[in-house]
Amino acid sequence: MPRTAGPIRLAELARVLGLEVEGDPQLEIGGFASLEKAGPDELVFVRDRGHLAALAACPARAVVAPAGFALEGRSALRSARPAHDFSRLMQHFLPLPRPPAGIASGAHVDPTAEIHPTASIEAGARIGPGSRVGAGTVIAANATLAAVVVVGRDCWIHSGAVLRDRTQVGDRVVLQPGVVLGSDGFGLVADEQGRPVAMAHRGRVVVEDDVEIGANTTVDRATLDETRIRRGAKIDNLVQIAHNCDVGENALIVAQTGLSGGTIVGPGAIVMAQAGTTGHLRIGARAFVGARAGLHHDVADGERVFGSPAMEERTWHRAMAALKRLPELLRRVRRLEQRLDLRAGDASPSTGDSDRA
Repeated sequence: MPRTAGPIRLAELARVLGLEVEGDPQLEIGGFASLEKAGPDELVFVRDRGHLAALAACPARAVVAPAGFALEGRSALRSARPAHDFSRLMQHFLPLPRPPAGIASGAHVDPTAEIHPTASIEAGARIGPGSRVGAGTVIAANATLAAVVVVGRDCWIHSGAVLRDRTQVGDRVVLQPGVVLGSDGFGLVADEQGRPVAMAHRGRVVVEDDVEIGANTTVDRATLDETRIRRGAKIDNLVQIAHNCDVGENALIVAQTGLSGGTIVGPGAIVMAQAGTTGHLRIGARAFVGARAGLHHDVADGERVFGSPAMEERTWHRAMAALKRLPELLRRVRRLEQRLDLRAGDASPSTGDSDRA
């Protein structure tokens, strides 16, 4: 469990969050932990009543919790967003180690690139011609910025990330290891002999401020214009976003989802794991697409869809309920068929002696 450099009084944690202490403000916290693994001097959090049973068995003496939760004598920081405030405390007291500012020996920086003096360029990183890196940004070891790439302030581009030519990244963007922005899309056309050949892709990728993109996710450059990830969007690991997609502000896209070319995801929409779309669809604002859904049509604002092919939530629930009853329904149909066969046999003409009379 993460331990702080030294004990911190609960009053100091409250000051960072702007909250009041309920209980002992002098109680010392030595680290942060889950309900299952916490020790007495570690801070935990509960976000809903479903976690109260685990809290009852936990020895931690301090907790971040919503108002109104009974906490069995523990000291508390009462919060409307316990998970968020717990995360804020960890970021404040357990910051990630940052490399020193400047260009490390072993980094490869083109003479025409512009690097802010407070940026950190680690050994093995490559910054191409005409590229710019903003203040406080970290370009980690073995990350690559190709030609004319722009990365804003306070970003973290982790090891192995590749930003292809003319990619533009805003401020406070996090790209986890292996992210690729700006690779050519899977756009194919037939040549004169009918063979598939790659269509030229000359557009770019634009990632706006406060976006986070998970490990080994790929965002393809547009064919002509741009593929855009808008402000505050969060994209999980192993997601494929094809050419000319537009992902809206604060949208969430979960692991192993695939968006085909030209898909538009509205602001605040949630697309769950392993969902997939055909091309040129629109997922509306605040819509919800369930895990493993297969989309072949637009989704309206606020609509919730599930299944493959995707259908409206209530219809999907009825279909799933009927599917559970299918084996019994098949047995009933077979019994009815057997009865009909027997009745048909009873009704057939007799070939006994009476027929010869």
